[in-house]
Amino acid sequence: MIKSYKNWINNSYFQIKENYIEINNLDQKLGDGDHGSTILKGLDTAVANLNIISSEDLIFFMSEISKLMRISMGGASGILMTIFIKEVGNINYDNFRLSILDVFSNTIEKIKKRGKVQFGDKSILDIYVPVYDELFANDIINITKILNVLDHALESTKSMRAKVGRAKFLDTKGIGIIDPGAFSTTLILKEFFKEFVNEKNN
Repeated sequence: MIKSYKNWINNSYFQIKENYIEINNLDQKLGDGDHGSTILKGLDTAVANLNIISSEDLIFFMSEISKLMRISMGGASGILMTIFIKEVGNINYDNFRLSILDVFSNTIEKIKKRGKVQFGDKSILDIYVPVYDELFANDIINITKILNVLDHALESTKSMRAKVGRAKFLDTKGIGIIDPGAFSTTLILKEFFKEFVNEKNN
């Protein structure tokens, strides 16, 4: 089981590495300009420790990975971007749908509380909520639909006015720009669900 999570982290790392400059460019228009580099740093730390953490306990393993990423990234990104990383350690593959609903629900509530953010504020929350809604509405997890939901959710952040972080000071100038955190979150969640398909088919 942990092997699948290692694959997910590795694949997420390569996706972020391929896109981090574009993510930085988006962040230059909305924030500090380093979100891509920051999440890449966190995932680089995670990858470097995948085979060092000697435990087959999934909850402990993902908790350690999220902690290392959080410390490496620092700041608000380190706190908010690693919530899901830790929560997925609680997934029960014998009842994947219900446990993944719990994981997304817990992730959403923690992001709201720690980030002081709501759906529609132009943040990573605008990615997690539509995925949760899709999972909740259907008994069967349709990966193609999930990937489409992710693409649509990411695109929808373009039309949103930022209400959190430094971007909120841009007033309406951030409209028309994809949220960089939403971009990186989308890449990571896509790799998560793709790996889920591999796990269920093996």
